[in-house]
Amino acid sequence: MSGFCVKGIYASGMVLQRNRINCIFGTAEPETSVSLSFRGNEKSCFSNRDGSWKIEFNPGEAGGPFVLSVKNEGLVIEFTDVFVGEVWLLSGQSNAELPMGRLYWSYREDFSLPKNDFIRMITVPIRFRFDGEQDCVESPKWICASPETLALMSGTGYFFAKKLSSTLNVPVGIVNASQGGSPIISWVDKKTVEDYRGKQPYLESLEKWENPENIANARKQTDEAIQKWQENLYAGVVQPSMEDSGWKDCVVPGEMDEPEGAGLLWLRKEIVLTEEEAAAFNSKKTMLWLGTIIDADYVYINGVEVGVTYYRYPPRRYEVPGGTLHPGSNYIVVKLQKNSAREKICFTPEKPYYLFTEDVAVPPVASRTIESKAPVSVQEGGVCKNLSGTWQMNGAKEVEDRPPELFFEWQPTALYNGMLSPCFNYAISGALWYQGESDALRNEDYEGLLKNMISLWRKKFVYGAKDFPFIIVQLPNWSDGRLESNTTNKSGWSEIRAAESKVSHEVKNCGLAVMIDAGEWNDLHPEKKFTTGTRLAYQALRLSYGKKMPVSPRPKKIAPAKDGVLIDFDTAESRLCSINPNEGEVRGFYFDSGDEKKELRAKIESQNSVKVFIAPEALSKKGKICYLWADSPCNVDLYVKSSDILLPAEPFSLGLEM
Repeated sequence: MSGFCVKGIYASGMVLQRNRINCIFGTAEPETSVSLSFRGNEKSCFSNRDGSWKIEFNPGEAGGPFVLSVKNEGLVIEFTDVFVGEVWLLSGQSNAELPMGRLYWSYREDFSLPKNDFIRMITVPIRFRFDGEQDCVESPKWICASPETLALMSGTGYFFAKKLSSTLNVPVGIVNASQGGSPIISWVDKKTVEDYRGKQPYLESLEKWENPENIANARKQTDEAIQKWQENLYAGVVQPSMEDSGWKDCVVPGEMDEPEGAGLLWLRKEIVLTEEEAAAFNSKKTMLWLGTIIDADYVYINGVEVGVTYYRYPPRRYEVPGGTLHPGSNYIVVKLQKNSAREKICFTPEKPYYLFTEDVAVPPVASRTIESKAPVSVQEGGVCKNLSGTWQMNGAKEVEDRPPELFFEWQPTALYNGMLSPCFNYAISGALWYQGESDALRNEDYEGLLKNMISLWRKKFVYGAKDFPFIIVQLPNWSDGRLESNTTNKSGWSEIRAAESKVSHEVKNCGLAVMIDAGEWNDLHPEKKFTTGTRLAYQALRLSYGKKMPVSPRPKKIAPAKDGVLIDFDTAESRLCSINPNEGEVRGFYFDSGDEKKELRAKIESQNSVKVFIAPEALSKKGKICYLWADSPCNVDLYVKSSDILLPAEPFSLGLEM
């Protein structure tokens, strides 16, 4: 006997793909009639002996809201507030997942916009499975963009849908199936793993985790080890006396030399306030910003806890309770937790460190980002205290390294089975992919895995168009909070970018959103997702909807020229331009001989070519001419411009014999 239900990601508030065959499916009493009613049309089928059923239907042109109902033996399942429009899958790791709530201070104006029925999203719950494909999502929930729900939406997905819906004037639905830290191997099936040349360790992992008992035992052991470490870390710990004895100066932002191993450290900062300043802080919403910190922090002001963050990546943006501050001396105290000896406690450079009232505009990200805003602006009556500079530290305690976490979601096939496969019967227009950070240190096979994954997904999403568009976000600039030069390439991100570029140009109907100018050198999770989503939308408009859109230029030919070489670019009829203050000059080029790297001067020569100046003797050497081939290039100058759209050139590394 089977209960009557609808499976997959169907729910009230959803968007159905317009003008394509869609499929609704589920279970019912065996061999009974199931009927669908939508927009005045009805379709029906009989359930199979096992109770399974499915109905295929075309929802028609864009529009809404509608009601979709399914009936079986007197039972009715009704979905309300249903729209028809364009549906896109969004997948990858944390930068695909990153919600608008995290981006509030970069996009406050979007949180004031009225409800927008044309922007909708379902976030697939994070779930891992090793027992094959699934067809159910527990309690699927679609939401539309509104001040109440926006914080829950993926920033990348929201800005993609915002641009697409405003351009096409149709509803756009995003199926967000993404998970932080996930490697590409977690998003493919077992057959893809078995065909992978580096398969052995992954197959061993699969064999182990396919046994639920092994999962339960490993989870128990990991939880117990971390709990024991945490208890040892905090055993006997008390806050050092606020008397000056024992406190010594340190500088924030920056690294702390204590403790050498894992452990604890206390920091404090004295803030002296006038009566007027204290009154302003206590009568208005007041924020304490402490950049980002390695690893965890517990923050107090005058003994009142104002915020806690348990891991390194989120920005520390804490609201201070009213009445916490007073005239005279106030103390900000931070209890810091360091998880291993590999890295020092660090307050990230070029992050904002301020105590301020809500009527002060503090830029939330580093000034060098493509979407950078004005410097700190204080309105009349506002109060802002810069916390950068001298702090004091005390009470270091050292312990052994924290036991590692065990993320089953990052294991082979885990998310393909647990999160992606329940979406396979949902009709989509295309897919967006923002991933690669977790594969940077094993980048040699990324190209092949990405090609195989695209092929697999196109087969599995059976109600998508044949060879549906697949658009890749090329990894942005980033250097782990350590400002390096234009030639520094330590992380493997350049190789991942190259693989993403190659796949986008070799696989049919693929696009690439180049982001080398839109990351943050000091943050793995750049906040400027407007640029990400909008550039993805440009590619979607070009690939899916026949719109003439510019693409980022890429080199197609290199040839000797007087005093150097001439590089011709594929600019798709757009014109190269430079945003360098020295008109026409292009920074970011260097020659890599294998033994050394030497920066090169370059300038735009024509609409689609750049001249790179290099000594004749260097041309005889075996080496490569590189452009932005670095973790986080300091200067990005070369773009194409079409109307008001500005797109950066792809990074590259070229042999002289190209």
